[in-house]
Amino acid sequence: MPLLLALAAASLVEEDASSRRPSPTGPFKTTHTSYPVESLDKTDPFIDVVMPVDQGDRLFPLVAYAHGFDDKAYADYPSLFDEIASWGYVIVAPLSCRFGCHEDCRSKKHDPPCFADYYKQQLMSIEWAHAQAHLPINRTAGVALAGHSMGGQATLFSAAYNATQAGVKAVALHHAYTHTYPAITSAPFLAFTGALDDVAPPQMAESIFNAPGACPTRGLVNRKFADHHEPTTQYNPELALATVAWFKLFVDGTPTVGDKDFEALLFGTQPGSLCDGGDGRMKNCTLLRGGGPTPCA
Repeated sequence: MPLLLALAAASLVEEDASSRRPSPTGPFKTTHTSYPVESLDKTDPFIDVVMPVDQGDRLFPLVAYAHGFDDKAYADYPSLFDEIASWGYVIVAPLSCRFGCHEDCRSKKHDPPCFADYYKQQLMSIEWAHAQAHLPINRTAGVALAGHSMGGQATLFSAAYNATQAGVKAVALHHAYTHTYPAITSAPFLAFTGALDDVAPPQMAESIFNAPGACPTRGLVNRKFADHHEPTTQYNPELALATVAWFKLFVDGTPTVGDKDFEALLFGTQPGSLCDGGDGRMKNCTLLRGGGPTPCA
C-alpha cells in the first residue's frame, strides 16, 4: 500500500507539472510604477501601474485589477501582471483596502468585514487612469476588469452594477470569493477556479457562471490541480495567457496576434486549447458563446 500511494503521488506531481508549462510572453517589455491617488481609501492610497515599455505613439487597452484579501497589487502579482501587460495592456491596480476599506466600511454576511464596497476602488482606478494623459491608454477601446479572491468579488460587483457606465468589454474572475451572485449581463466573463481551492470553493465560480440572466458568452474554468493561490504563490502562467486570450477577443477584437491564435486557444478542441479536449487537467471546463457581433445580446 505505501508503494501504491507513492506512485499515485508521483503521478499527481507529474500531471500537475505538465499543466504548468511556461506560457509565451507577449511582444512587449513592461515597466511598473506606483502613484498616490487621493480619492482612494486611506488604508493605502496608491495605484500600481504596469504597462508596456514606451513603443512610440502606441496606445493600449486598460485593465483594472482588484487584489485579494491581504494582497498588495504588484507586490503579490508580479508574474501575472507582467505577463498580461506584455501582450499590450495597461494594468492599474489599487493597493487600498488590503484588510477591508476603512472609510467605506460596509460589510456583507459571511464575508470579511469592510469589503462590501471594495469594488468602488476598482471603478475609481479606472476614472483616475483615464484622467492621466501620460499613460498610453486607448480610451476608445473599452476596459477589461479582473480580480482575485475578494478582488474577484469586487470585479463581479463592478461588472454587474457598473459595466455599462465604466465601458467594460470583458471580465476575468480569478478564484472569486463571494456569497452574493449578481448576474454579469452586459460583458462576457471568464470565471476561474480550482478543485483544490478550499478558500473560494468551485461552487462560488459555478454560482457566478449560472446566475440567471448572465451574458451568454461566458466561461467556467475549474483546473484540477489549482488552489486559491493560482494567481500568486502557486502561479500558473496559463491563467495569464487564458485571461489575455479573453481580452484579445472581446476587448481588442484581435483573435490572432502574430502566430498566436487566441481564438483556437479558447474555443478550440485541439490539445493545448484551454479546455484541452478533456485531457484530465480540468475538473470542469465550459465555454459558451453568444451569437452575432454583440456577445451579450
